Amino acid sequence: MARNFPIRLLPLLLPAVLLCGCNSLRQKEQLMTASGFRTVVPSTAAQAAHLQSLPQGRLTPVVKRGRTVFMLADSKRNCLYVGNQSQYQAYQQLRLRNQLAQDKLATASLNADADNEWAAWGGLDTPLW
Repeated sequence: MARNFPIRLLPLLLPAVLLCGCNSLRQKEQLMTASGFRTVVPSTAAQAAHLQSLPQGRLTPVVKRGRTVFMLADSKRNCLYVGNQSQYQAYQQLRLRNQLAQDKLATASLNADADNEWAAWGGLDTPLW
C-alpha cells in the first residue's frame, strides 16, 4: 500500500514539488503569472527609478482611477507584476491550492516514515495483539 501511495498522488503533488524548490518571491511570481498578472518591464530611466522606490517582493494594492490594482515590484528581475481584482482572487486561490498541496506532500512524507518505522511490526494496518 505504501509504495503506491506517492504514485496515486503525483498529479496533486507535482505542482507543489515544482514550486517547493523556488524561493518565496519566485514562487509568488510564478503564481501571479499563472493567475494572469501582466509583467511590465520599465522602458525609461524614470520608470526604472520608480520600480526601485516601490516595496520589493510584496503584493501591494493601489487605487488607480477608482479601481484597485495589485502590484508586486521585483527590481532584481527589473519588472513589475500588475493585476486586477479578478486576477488577485485567482492568485489567492492558486496560493491556497499550492499550500494545500505542500501540506499533503508533508503529510504523505510523515505517513511513509511512520509506515516504515512500524514495518517490523507488520505495518500500521496489522493489529499488534
